Amino acid sequence: MKIDGNELAILQDQLYQQGREEEGWQVKQEFLKQVRESGDHCPCQQACPHHGNCFECVTIHRGHRDHLPMCMWDMVNERLHSLSRLTECTLCKYEEEHK
Repeated sequence: MKIDGNELAILQDQLYQQGREEEGWQVKQEFLKQVRESGDHCPCQQACPHHGNCFECVTIHRGHRDHLPMCMWDMVNERLHSLSRLTECTLCKYEEEHK
C-alpha cells in the first residue's frame, strides 16, 4: 500500500481545508482502515522489535531525539529540497564550506 502521498489522505486534507470535516473524517477512517488491512508497511530495513508499530517507533525516536524514523526521511528531504531551492540549491555548497 502506498502511504506517502496517498490519494485518500490528500483528499481528506483537502476536505478539512474546505471545512467539510465530516466527509474528511470518513475519508480518513477509510485510509486508516486500508493501512491496517495492508499488513507490513514499514519501510525500515533495521531488525527492530518495534518494526511496523508506528506508535512505539515514533515515541522512541521522539524520546531520544537523535534522528527521525526512516519512514519520515523522504517527506523531510522533500521539504528541505523545497527550502534549499529558495537559495538556489546552495545547501550542499554551504555544508562543504562549513565543515
